[in-house]
Amino acid sequence: MKKVVFAFLLSFIVVGSYGQFGVKVGTNTAKFKITSADQAFQEAKEANWGLNVGVFYRLKIAMIYFQPEAYFSSTGGKFTYSNPSSGLDEIHSLDLNRIDIPLLVGLKLGPIRVHGGPTAFFTISDKSTLKDFDAAMKGTTWGYQAGLGFDLLKKLTFDARYEGSLSEISKNVTLPGGTTLEPSTKASAFLLSVGFMF
Repeated sequence: MKKVVFAFLLSFIVVGSYGQFGVKVGTNTAKFKITSADQAFQEAKEANWGLNVGVFYRLKIAMIYFQPEAYFSSTGGKFTYSNPSSGLDEIHSLDLNRIDIPLLVGLKLGPIRVHGGPTAFFTISDKSTLKDFDAAMKGTTWGYQAGLGFDLLKKLTFDARYEGSLSEISKNVTLPGGTTLEPSTKASAFLLSVGFMF
């Protein structure tokens, strides 16, 4: 992870004179899809809200632009757990702190932008409200982002994006009582952000 972050920052320095740097802050609403063979987990209808803050660089050539980003993201989602001891369905949450690095390519038509690209996620910490629930989260996972943007006065930038998973975000899950499962665990999110370009 350190090598990836270093290479990302070095690329900023090398090409910095050809584009614009920026800072951004935003919010996201995320959902986890956790499915297992025994149906112990189900996706809950509620979604968690989180925060993201970081930096980006935009290199524009004609109507095409390249925009790598790096930001801290607090995200998470809710899931339903069928408790075998009580026979009741319980709604719990799984919260993640991550470093997200999207590598976006876009088309700029006046103030309007359309963009998308792959995203690397580096998990820093995770926490669940289910007692004795232990999710072995993967350190690095991959996903994608796609969305629309709007620029104002060549300084302010607004974005709305959808984010999806290309890989599983967990290795396994240990349930209360010690049972270990390997469920399919993926996340999706909708992101809103505002940024300022220097």
